[in-house]
Amino acid sequence: MSRTAIALRVLIGLHLVWTFLLTPAALEPRPFSTISLIGWVSLVLIFATVGLDIAAFLIVGRNVRRAALLAAIGPFLLVGPVIGDQLGLFASLPAPAQIVALEFAALLTQVAILVVAIRLRRQ
Repeated sequence: MSRTAIALRVLIGLHLVWTFLLTPAALEPRPFSTISLIGWVSLVLIFATVGLDIAAFLIVGRNVRRAALLAAIGPFLLVGPVIGDQLGLFASLPAPAQIVALEFAALLTQVAILVVAIRLRRQ
């Protein structure tokens, strides 16, 4: 496996950590009852991103170009939920500081995944 493919796996693993930390099982203190309709749609987009990332992680050793394509979709799906939460559209309660920091870490990781995915597609 190439160094770029390994980098993709590492970044996807890191993004999965950020995503777990954004859940109520970890650091998200806002109850489900405060989530708006836009928030629920955002959750669907976030889980779609995670699904695509996991698929890319699993197939990058066998089909690099397809894995890169799957991984490249995630950043575009995640940008809406992050912006929506910053605008207060996700829930009736504002995002606490630790959630804001993790959302931006997750978004930056997704941008890095996009860069690596583009490099993999060009190989």
